[in-house]
Amino acid sequence: MIKLETHCHSLGGSYCATADNATLIEKYVKSGYGGIVITNHLSKDSYNYLKGETHAEKVRFYYSLIDNLREQLKPYGVKVFCGTEIRTVPENGSIYGEEFMVYGISEKDMTDNKPFYTFTQEELFRFAEKKWLFMYQTHPFRDGVICGNPDFMHGAEKFNGHFHHYNHNGKAEEFCKKYGLIGMSGTDFHHEEQPITAGIYVPDNVCTDEQLTEYIFKNEFKIYADVLTYEREVKRFKESKWK
Repeated sequence: MIKLETHCHSLGGSYCATADNATLIEKYVKSGYGGIVITNHLSKDSYNYLKGETHAEKVRFYYSLIDNLREQLKPYGVKVFCGTEIRTVPENGSIYGEEFMVYGISEKDMTDNKPFYTFTQEELFRFAEKKWLFMYQTHPFRDGVICGNPDFMHGAEKFNGHFHHYNHNGKAEEFCKKYGLIGMSGTDFHHEEQPITAGIYVPDNVCTDEQLTEYIFKNEFKIYADVLTYEREVKRFKESKWK
């Protein structure tokens, strides 16, 4: 089995991320991870941030970041998978709009479709179902976020390890139990100073996006969540904001 990061942003792909490839390689290799899902944002702001004039050029740049990291991590035996964190059309007065992770969207599908941030949750779910992709809501109970409709998601992030936000992970775990959703765990990594706190364990022979999706749908994986580190850093962050 390998430890897999399920939620990681990189410089250039997410406007809010500052971690370059050298940082990702150093931190995840040192922390003993065997795989990383790069999950850069796809919202209106992040789409405009991507390099390129045309839709196809922006999409090619988006995937080039994943391709480059994959090549750089090969010597370390660390696998790189493709995820996309999509902010759908805001509903129910959400400040940020609901954000959904979709694993394994191909470059062709992203090129051939209108930008996914223009989809509603239901539209995105129908697309995921058609393509047999795994879709789950990230940090569904984070302050300022409205939890989406459980009928139109396969899972939810029951542990989000980003300490710069108040994620209310306990509520997320109960939400997964109540609606029979697959519970995910991810660091939501953005910055060099951020501790790596989460992930899941998958078999060594999971090597492609399709294999990862198939394994996650079985819902047999074990969660990794460093709750103590997360809670310690949340406490420090709160105290620094009060000063």
